[in-house]
Amino acid sequence: MSTSDARVILQLKTVLWLILAIFICLTILARLVQLSMFFDGTIYASIARNMAQGHGTPWTPYFSNGLFSAFAEHPPLMMWLEAIGFLIFGDTIAVEKCFSFLTLLASGLLLTEIWKRLHRNDAWMAAMAPFALLMAVIPGRVSWAFANGMLENQLTAFPLAALLLVVIAYEQPEEMGRKRLLLIAASGAFTVLCVATKGPVGLFPLAAPGLHWLSLRQISWRHALWDTLLLTLIVTAAFVILWQFEEPRDAIRRYLSVQLLPSLNGQRGHNGAGWAAVRTFLRVSAYPITAASILLITAHRLGIKVLDGFEQHELRLRRAAFLVSVGFSASLPLLLSPRVSSFYFNPALIYLSAGLSVILTPALVGVFSRLSLNGRSRLQLILALFLAGAVLSVAANFGRPGGDSPAIENASRIADTACGGDGRCAVSGCGSVLQDWALHAYLQRRHKTSLEDDADTPHRFLVVGANCQENTEGFRETGVELERYRLLER
Repeated sequence: MSTSDARVILQLKTVLWLILAIFICLTILARLVQLSMFFDGTIYASIARNMAQGHGTPWTPYFSNGLFSAFAEHPPLMMWLEAIGFLIFGDTIAVEKCFSFLTLLASGLLLTEIWKRLHRNDAWMAAMAPFALLMAVIPGRVSWAFANGMLENQLTAFPLAALLLVVIAYEQPEEMGRKRLLLIAASGAFTVLCVATKGPVGLFPLAAPGLHWLSLRQISWRHALWDTLLLTLIVTAAFVILWQFEEPRDAIRRYLSVQLLPSLNGQRGHNGAGWAAVRTFLRVSAYPITAASILLITAHRLGIKVLDGFEQHELRLRRAAFLVSVGFSASLPLLLSPRVSSFYFNPALIYLSAGLSVILTPALVGVFSRLSLNGRSRLQLILALFLAGAVLSVAANFGRPGGDSPAIENASRIADTACGGDGRCAVSGCGSVLQDWALHAYLQRRHKTSLEDDADTPHRFLVVGANCQENTEGFRETGVELERYRLLER
């Protein structure tokens, strides 16, 4: 690499880090420092807080009396880890916010290390790790998930750790002894953690040895086969061991009967498998695909071609194929499942975007190199100013209610009226309010208050929503103003 090329790479690397920092500040941190959090993340945090305070058990997580009294929507690992934060720091919103940020940080560090190790003999490609990070985080649901404490954040970090260990194990093909087996075994342990986070969709790291052999051909197919069997054995052994104990066995059965089997047979499905899932996948991939298209068109218009020889280009395509194939292995179960939400694809998008980055990097370097030296310096200065503005935006959003302000205010007014002291409390609900997951979440997380069906468990105070069929003649208006609802007293 010539001195001028090295200068271009260094300047481009700086530009990419600046753009990445701006993007993270505006799309993740500015929302993460607000009080609002999507109700899934708020429910997980409530369960973790309750667990830390002795309500519910590690194998029977508890949200509230009115919803998820025995939480079985997902395996409990994320709630366990988050509960550690509440045990150490107490009941503070900073725990779930920092926990989500730590999953972002861990995922970024792991992806960077995977990128550098895959390109360890390709210096300027290795330097483009911030481009891979940027492409990985720009899909809208990825940044949204990290801002909202979603389960998929942890299901991003653990598979990256499992994949990194496989990549390290295969760096020296001639050393196929104990070190490799230890690394593969450690990868198997992280795969167990993936499954303990979100069930069978976390099994996709099992495909990593085979996909590594198929794409990169650095190991023999026999080693790939034996390593896949070792990974499978470790996951199976973990399941068998847990099955020997009553509480884990009951938790697994509950998860199978409440969540997994109903989702697979379509009872809890929506946005089903097939073309509907493909459309969802394409929709969440729109941003990186659009960015790639713009970059490739620009490079074509400028007449930019691959800078290195055919052999180097082929190696890069093989690395891209490896990352993309891992991404497809993560998305395949979702494409077949009757139950699909857009953010379910987040773990897969990380690898697909990173693979796309391998293909796009030569074009990016070529386009950037067409800027003059002064132009590149001015661009860095402009981006530094934008970053300062983005940091100020994060500071300005600190502690603001955010998009869920109405639900947060409703929860506060209900709890202030119906509940006294710092103990646990319950109110009744009727009609549409019982389907207001955000209100359920904020009542429990911020006020330790359960919202229960009045037909099953009548309480002194009743929150009335639309379509309430209950006779309210025995109640009086409290005068508390709520958005969309009424608060009555028995």
